[in-house]
This record gives sequence, C-alpha cells and structure tokens, in this order.
Amino acid sequence: MHNPLTATHLPAVAPDVEGLLRQIEELVSEIDSITNGDDAQAHAVRVLSATDETLRQMKLAISVRDSRLESLSEQSTAMARAQADAIVHSAEIIDELERTKQHLHDARTAAEEAASDTQRLADTIFERTHDGVMVLSNRMCIACNDNLLELLDCERSEVLGGWPAAFDFATDAEGQSLSQRIHALYDRVAKEGVQSLEMILPRHQSDEPFWAELTMSAFDMKESAHVLMVVRDITARKRFEVELRRHRDFLDNIINAVPDQLFVTSKDDELVVANDAFCTAHGVHRDQVVGQDLQTVVPSGLAERMAEIEKEILGTGECRPIEHECRDYSGKRNIVSIKRSIFQDSSTGDRYVVATSRDITEDRRRETRLRLLASVFKGASEGVAILSAGGVIREANPAFVAMFSEDKETPIGKTLTDAAKFDLDAFDSILNKVAGGAPWSGKAMVRTDGVERTYWISLSPSSDMDDKADERATRVIALVSDITELERTQEKLRHQALFDNLTNLPNRRFFREYLQRIVDEADGETRVTICFLDLDDFKHVNDSTGHSAGDQLLQAVGRRIQQAVGCDAFIARFGGDEFAVIMPHQDGQADSVQQVLDHLLTMFREPFKLDDSEAIVGISIGVTRFPDHGHDVDALMCNADIAMYSAKASGKNRVCVFTPELQDSVTFRHQVQTNLRRAMVDNEIWLLFQPKIHATDGRPIGCEALVRWKTRDGKNIPPSDFIPVAEQTGLILPLGELVFLLAAQQACHWHAKGVLPNVAVNVSPHQLRHPRFIEQLLAILERTGAKAEWFELEITEHAMMDDVAHAITVIERLASLGFRIAIDDFGTGYSSLSYLKTFRIHTLKIDLSFIRDLTNDPHSEAIVRSIVSLGTGLGLSVVAEGVETAAQADVLRDVGCDVLQGYLIGRPMTAEDYVNWLTETQGSC
Repeated sequence: MHNPLTATHLPAVAPDVEGLLRQIEELVSEIDSITNGDDAQAHAVRVLSATDETLRQMKLAISVRDSRLESLSEQSTAMARAQADAIVHSAEIIDELERTKQHLHDARTAAEEAASDTQRLADTIFERTHDGVMVLSNRMCIACNDNLLELLDCERSEVLGGWPAAFDFATDAEGQSLSQRIHALYDRVAKEGVQSLEMILPRHQSDEPFWAELTMSAFDMKESAHVLMVVRDITARKRFEVELRRHRDFLDNIINAVPDQLFVTSKDDELVVANDAFCTAHGVHRDQVVGQDLQTVVPSGLAERMAEIEKEILGTGECRPIEHECRDYSGKRNIVSIKRSIFQDSSTGDRYVVATSRDITEDRRRETRLRLLASVFKGASEGVAILSAGGVIREANPAFVAMFSEDKETPIGKTLTDAAKFDLDAFDSILNKVAGGAPWSGKAMVRTDGVERTYWISLSPSSDMDDKADERATRVIALVSDITELERTQEKLRHQALFDNLTNLPNRRFFREYLQRIVDEADGETRVTICFLDLDDFKHVNDSTGHSAGDQLLQAVGRRIQQAVGCDAFIARFGGDEFAVIMPHQDGQADSVQQVLDHLLTMFREPFKLDDSEAIVGISIGVTRFPDHGHDVDALMCNADIAMYSAKASGKNRVCVFTPELQDSVTFRHQVQTNLRRAMVDNEIWLLFQPKIHATDGRPIGCEALVRWKTRDGKNIPPSDFIPVAEQTGLILPLGELVFLLAAQQACHWHAKGVLPNVAVNVSPHQLRHPRFIEQLLAILERTGAKAEWFELEITEHAMMDDVAHAITVIERLASLGFRIAIDDFGTGYSSLSYLKTFRIHTLKIDLSFIRDLTNDPHSEAIVRSIVSLGTGLGLSVVAEGVETAAQADVLRDVGCDVLQGYLIGRPMTAEDYVNWLTETQGSC
C-alpha cells in the first residue's frame, strides 16, 4: 500500500515551512526595527508573539519527524490536512502582519514628525532663550547656545569638547574660588536632582566679570547620562538687591535712630516691625520678637491699654497720647507715653498700627523736681534772683525782695545795684566776667530799713540748654545770703579760736602763729625772748578755795603779768595755770629782760585778792631766746618748756634760762624712757625689800617693796633717774602695775614657806587717778593667788589732795577689799587736817625730811611729835622712815612713834636676805 507521507514528499513540505519561518522572522525583525513604543507596535508584537508560538510548536513537531517516520504513513492524511490548515493560517497571519506593518509605518511616520517638531521647538528654545545653555556629557560640553558664548565672550570652539574654562575662575562675593564646589555640584546632580549656585564669572576677552546663576539638571539621551547647564546673568538683580539692602538698611537705621520705642503690628496684633529701642526696653532681640503676639512681649496690662487706644482711634479718628505706669522686664517701674496711629497698605489693603512709646519716667521726675524747686525758690530763706546778662533782675523770690526792697516793691526790672543800693566796686566788670562763664562770690554791705546788713552774694552764669553756639551766658543766677549773724558768730569764733575765754589773752594757737611770724620776718637784728610761766601750787588754791576763786586768780595773774612786762610784750595763756610771754628787744637789752622777770617774781610775792579770800602762788619761768636757742617755733617752744620744768624742779618760784645742758637732760630722759619701756619687757625690773620693826621692842612687822632696775649689761639705774621720767611720760602706770605683780608673786612665795607677808607698796598719783587701777590690782590678786590683807598701799599726801573726792572713793574701795592704806610723806603737803577723818586710812608715814633733822632741829622734833600725837589720837599707826641713827630712834620712841624704818634697821635687801633677816631678828627678840 502506498504511503502519501513518504520521505519523497517531505522535502516539498519542509521547504515551504522553512520559507514561511524565514518570512515570519523577517517580519519580526522588521517590526523590531520600528520600536517607538506606541499602540501599533504593541499590537504587532502581540500578533507576532502568537505566530511565533504556533511556528515553535510546528518546529517541535517537525523536529521529531525522524522518530515518528514509522507512524507518518498512518497519519499522512492528517498531516496533509494539518499542513493545509497551517498554510491557510499562515496566510492569515501574513495578512495580519502586513496590516500591522502598515500601522507601524504610519505610527513611525507620526512619531518622526512629532520628534521633528519637538527638535525644532527645542532648538528654538535653546537658541532664543536669554540664558546661556550648554549640554555636558562626561564633563565635556557637547552643545551650547549663542547666548552662552555671548555671556562668556568667547568662541564656540573654545567651549565645545571640554569643561567650561570660565567655571575654573568662578568666585563668590568675597573673591573665594568656587571651582571645586561647581565640580561637586556636577557630581551630585544625577543623584540629588537640580543644583544651583550663584557666582561671579569672568568674561574671556573682557576685564569686567558678571554675576551668574548656574543651574544644573541631569537627563538621559541615547541611553547616556547628560547634564544640562543654564547660566543666567543676574548682575542687574544683584545690583538691585544691593540697592534694596542699602535702602532697607537705611530705613532700619532711621527706625533704630529714633530714641523712642517704635513698633508696628498687624490687624492680629502680630509684631511686624520693632526698633532697637523697643527691643532694649523689653529685653528681647529683634529676631525673637518679630512675628510674636504683642501681648507676649510688652508688660501685662500695657497691651490691653494699647488695644483701648486702637478702639478709640477707630471710633473717633483722633490720635492722642496716653500715659501708663508699668513694670519693665527687669521689674523696674516706669511711666511711658504711648501714641498709636493706623494706616492701610494701598497695595494689599492690609491694615497696620504704628505705635511709639516713650519712657517719660525721668520727665515726670524732672517735673516733680521743678515743682519742688519752684516751691523752694519761693519758700527759700535765701534770696534768689535771675538776672539778665546786663544785670537786670528778671525773676526774684520773696526772700530776695525782702532783702533789697525797703517798701517791699518788686525789684524786677531794676539792676542789682539799684535794688541793693550798695556800691560794689567794679560790679560791671564782675558781671561781664560772670557772663563769660566765670562764677563770682563776695560780701556786700547793704543798708535796709536803716539797718546795715552783711550779705554774701554768689553770681553764676546760666544759658539756654540749646544755645551752645554762643559761649556767653544769657542769664546770671544771683544767690544772696544774709550772713550778718554768721559774721558776728564767726568773729566770735575767731576770737575764741585765738583767745582764752577766761582771761581774754591770746591762746597757744595765737601765740604760736605770732611767734611764727616773728621767725619768718626776722632779720639779722631781731632778738626775742620767749618765756613759759607756770604757777606753783595753783591746784591747792583751786581745790581749797573752789574753781570760781581759781578762775579769779588766773584772771588776776594775767593782769599782773601784763603789768610787769609792759604793753610791748605779747602775753598768752596756754590753759590751766600755764602762761607765755614774748618780749622783743635789741642787742644789749638782755639784762633789762632779766630785770623784768625779777620784777615779776617780786610781784608774785604779793597776795592776790579774791572775792572772799587771798591767795599766794609762786611762778616758775623758763626762758629761751631767738635766735640764740633755736631758729624754728617748735625748737623755741620746746626749749622754753624744758627751762620752765627745770625751774620747777629747782625749787619753784624762780627763773631758769635754757642751756644746752638742759637739752642734754631732756635727751637723757628720752633715752631712759625708751630703755625703761624695754626693761619692763626684758625682766630688768626687780624688787628689794626694806624691813620695818616695832619701835618699842624691835619685833619685825613687815617690809616696803622698793623697785630697782638693772640693765642687761649689769648697770644699776638709780630710782631717782627713772621714776621721775616714768611719772612724766606715763610709764609709771605699767611700771606700778609690774611692781605690784612682783610684790604679789613674792608674797605668795613667802606665804608658801610659812613667812607671814606684810608688804608696803608705793602707789603713784597717776595710778590713783587711773580708772582701771582697782581692776588691775584685783586681776593681779586673782592671777597670783595673793590676798589684799598682805599689802599696805602707800599713797602720798599730794596724790590724795589733787582730787579729794576721787581719792576718797578709791581709798574707800581699796580698804573695803582688805588693803591697808598709808599716807606717805605726811607733813610735806597742804592737806587740811579735817580730811584725815574723811579718808579711810590706817597709817601715817612721816616724811624723812623731818627725821633727818630730828636730833638737831627743835622744829623738826615738834612737827614729829605733833604728827605722832595726831595719828595716835585718830587711832592710826605712825611710821618713821629714814631712821639712820640710834639717837633718832630714841627720840621717836620717846614721842610714841609705832614703827621704825631706815638704814639703822636694815638696808634694802633681796627677798632671800629679808627672810634671813627675819629669822635672825625674831630669834633675838
């Protein structure tokens, strides 16, 4: 049986299929070449995809023909039929593809025309834009327009094919290069999108650069990244910005130059503008305040008040300032004056409120001060007037009118000299100088209502505050004070400052000034004697007869000195009982001065008659001479003082002329003072003890502590050398305190050894007068543990009588504490015997001057007998010091003296020797 699908038939079929496949592939290839992405292309692709799938299946079937040759014979009919169907179907596909190809061709033609239109539009924009445009690929310019070439002032060949050279010279406003930054922007544009930068670019063939704005954007073309660069000339805009900024700064400066607070708010009360004064007043910065609600910036209450003003403006159309008191951001209370006005922006129609606020706190204070000054001006007791530069009175207060107007008519319109009716020398010249800026003041005598008064007139220039061009004053302020009483008081004070109130003699100050003038004006012929005079025993007279009598005595002494030295002498009273005299004389008249002084001494022997009594006082005179004894006031007064104290020390009621030897003694006293102060610190002060015994049986009853000074080099300083110096310099106070301390320490030491202490200690008059004397003694007792009963305090008669009332109080207090009190040197003073029963004393100690002459002077024996009798009658123990002979001791026993002390009994000895003496004496009794 014949098989129709034998191998002989296959080649005929296969070529047709293969040809069909080739035709299909050609169509597909042609379709791929028309890629334009429109709907026709998509449709063609879908058709071809279906055809390709059918053909793929056919190829698969044919590919297995070798393996199925045995079955082809059975299926030849079916294959033939399938082949016919495939051919038919392929023909249909080919028709469809032809139609698709036509559609694709039409779409391609439309796309090409659209692309051509787009390219023409792009070229038109590219060339006709006012900006410079270039396209870069891989940092190389591949296209640029003519505007770019014009901007950069270069040829196209200089731009194409490379990186634009102008960018390498781009700078910012400060001249810093921007080249690297441009490259960095180029690198970022593909990832970050459009980049822009303002710069200054140079022109290739011109020296004038220009401001440019460079904008970069990335795009893809032909599957390649490109960058589009647009260079825009912004020079005009930059200039406008500069001008706009300058104009804005100018307006800002104007606004900030306004000293008042200036601010603008919108209709919503949002701050739009605020000057520096506003920001400073509210403690904010402008950047912080602009855009803020007004109420959040200004103090509470102020915003509400301003809102009320705004409503009032809208309602009445009037704009009036208001005052408001508030606290600023620092808490300070201020008064502000606020004024607001409304304006509407013609371009936008928006409404704004312009406000000014002025701090008027100082203005109100000045107004208050002016009102106060006006009140003071009217009510001042001093005369105040405002004059013109020519001296015409423009304003005057009531006090001024009362001063210069007898009939109380207003002096306004008159000149000062007319109103005052006084002749002030060169007044016109003075007024002219004052108007020129030089103040003047002076005294003037004015007669008003028949009474002459002294006025102090002060004239001061005054000008209008705003008139600074004219250096001359436009007004003169006259201040007038009535100093009549002040002049009298000052004259009285001047007299009191220079004269002694009691005697009306010049005082120490006047004396010194007078002597200074003599020294300053002295020539080679000037000779002057300076005398210092001090009354002897004046304190006794003053205390015994009373202070009134003492004052009378001093006045009488002044008159007697004046009578003795004559009218040519200058007499002064220094105070107390000290006087001084300056007597001028020529060469050869020194003897006459001595005669005057001798006569003065003679006159002082006569008693002074007082109201109810008489008084006799001596006078000690120290004399120094200029220029013999000094060339300056201090030296002369010091030398006279030295001579006067020397006269007192020599026995009083005498004259002592200064000599260099006296100065040596002063130097010695100064050295003693310095060394004594150190000695008390360096333990150079120590004590000796002189024993005392009962006169009848010789039993020891105690001792007297005697101070001694032994220097570090072993030199003994006699008490007669240092005790007077201590008295004169005040060192006696610490020295006396030290002596009592040493005595207390020694008494405690004796008491610890079983020796009953009974120590007499001398008390200086200075100690007795010291307010802390008793307190010091008690402190020493507490410090050492000593008992007051162990001590007898020896106080001189003179010390007691210096201030009787004080002495009584102190002695009473000491006795109540347990101290025994003895009157030392009794019989040498001037105490009244009535005082003996007033003082709480235990012992009378007879002065050694009476003991010394006891055996050869009947008067001394009588005095001693009287003292012993007096002491015995008052129940007092009587001690005789200075007993040196057995004869003296016998007489003292005969008159009934209780206690003996002196070299006969024992010399001053150390504490150890005193204990030995006690042992020996007690053993022999």
